[in-house]
Amino acid sequence: MEERLLKIGELARLAGVSVKALHVYEKKNIIKPVSVDENTGYRYYSADQFRLLEALIEYQDMGFSLDEISKILSGKCSKEQISDMFDEKEHLLQEKIWMLEARKEELSVMKRNLNSNPEGDRLMEMTDDERAWYLAKLAVINEAGVRQTLSEVVWL
Repeated sequence: MEERLLKIGELARLAGVSVKALHVYEKKNIIKPVSVDENTGYRYYSADQFRLLEALIEYQDMGFSLDEISKILSGKCSKEQISDMFDEKEHLLQEKIWMLEARKEELSVMKRNLNSNPEGDRLMEMTDDERAWYLAKLAVINEAGVRQTLSEVVWL
């Protein structure tokens, strides 16, 4: 029984990517059509390539570049090389997590400062300059108030 091939638009729709993205993946030698009609130029893909495309999308979601994905999926990397790439990406993701946690804490401090200061109740009555000054004072990098100190110097 002959396997049904997917046109580029069908594959793109199924995978939730653009046709343009599939052309880029082809140029990067990541996913090439199994067949190209000589008369129409239509590109055809197999079900196995759909699975490969799903893997590509997953790697992109984890922050891998197309060049990195190409290396991983090419079969030219050893298990150790791929493991090293995973370690590096894991390290970068952990750094992002720490940065996001720090930003989340900043927001908590800003909210606490906003809610604990009665001056915040007058935000709508303040002049633009007063409001800018007040909101600038809320922006605190850490409990030591580094950002607050910097903004006070700038606003003086």
